Amino acid sequence: MQASNVPQLIIKEVERNNRNRRTFVQVSRDTCGENFSPGEDNRVFFGFQHPHPHGQPHAKQPIAVASVLSALPEDSQPSSSSRSRHYHMLTFLFVKRNYQQMGYGRHMTEHVERVMTSSLPRPVRVQSAAKAVPFFEKLGYTAIGEPIECVCAGTFLFRTLQNMEKHVTMQY
Repeated sequence: MQASNVPQLIIKEVERNNRNRRTFVQVSRDTCGENFSPGEDNRVFFGFQHPHPHGQPHAKQPIAVASVLSALPEDSQPSSSSRSRHYHMLTFLFVKRNYQQMGYGRHMTEHVERVMTSSLPRPVRVQSAAKAVPFFEKLGYTAIGEPIECVCAGTFLFRTLQNMEKHVTMQY
């Protein structure tokens, strides 16, 4: 499907509650077969298709979810550590399988980048599954260091992770 034919994605930051956590976990399971839940200090975003194919204002269930961990202003020194709070961190991004390769992941990523960097202009980092590295490279992320082999990963999808970073410029 061409980008001009793709329905708009309505992205909303949602409240952290059990219902939204369950919805996030369901989208992660529908996407990769595993249950993932954002951390307690993460901000959570849902993406809804609009207009919905059946004419509804938008679907009740999101087609995409993302979670982010914002940088801390007091952590002012860059660090090579992937856990540094100097950087904003895109912790999870899932787009349901039937909606992949349609531009929704790009829209979600660009939206959360704007939200994170609008109040504190810092680089954005992601620990990407090997399969998603080309996606993030297209969005301007570059690899940091060598891929990490995860011995305890539940699925093959997350056995190899790549730390990546993007320097986001402020757009006015």
